[in-house]
Amino acid sequence: MKRSASFILIFAVLMLGACKRNNQIQEVDFGYDYLPLYQGAWIEYDVDSIVYDDFNASVDTFSFIQRDECVEEYKDLEGRTVYRFERFKRTSDTASNNYVSTYTYVVQGVRAELSENNIKTVPLVFPPKVGEDWDANAFNIEKPLFYSYDYVDQNEAFGDDVFENTLRVIQVNDTDNFIIKQFAEERFARNVGLVYKKWFDIETQFGIDSGLQWIQEYRDSGF
Repeated sequence: MKRSASFILIFAVLMLGACKRNNQIQEVDFGYDYLPLYQGAWIEYDVDSIVYDDFNASVDTFSFIQRDECVEEYKDLEGRTVYRFERFKRTSDTASNNYVSTYTYVVQGVRAELSENNIKTVPLVFPPKVGEDWDANAFNIEKPLFYSYDYVDQNEAFGDDVFENTLRVIQVNDTDNFIIKQFAEERFARNVGLVYKKWFDIETQFGIDSGLQWIQEYRDSGF
């Protein structure tokens, strides 16, 4: 009887340990919801494209609405699910959408792959961790370009919309040069995707700027 009771006690302890390990495995958050991918989903942005013209010493801002829509879901040769997006833009709420380009996303284990203009990059790695960096050009012939997570799961507001969990990816940060300044970042929100994008490449000669700046901010989304 004592031997049977001891066996039951040991079995119970082992089962408790197994359940605890299983719960720990289930609690791992890979952060895939920072890039939700569904056919039919769409997201719109307010975009300002700013042109610095050194010839005329002028600054021109072109504003428009950008719409990215997931129009197709299919399997590639490796059996992975590919999500194809089409990008449109319009000049106002009442104007018609005009097709701009197509791109695809694939989430493969610990990374997301973005294929655009025949170039494959890695915009995100999973799970996202502050300070982690990776080569975004690992799958193309361009020189290495290291992205890094600046913050993860931070509250942020864009216009009237407040997102409880956002992350920030620093893509380029070369702003110490007095002549050429380059910077690029993207921010993603859980269950929404990309909500903010900014980049600039500006050259300053004799106090006059030339180059481009792009600011893209979340406007609306749906399924």
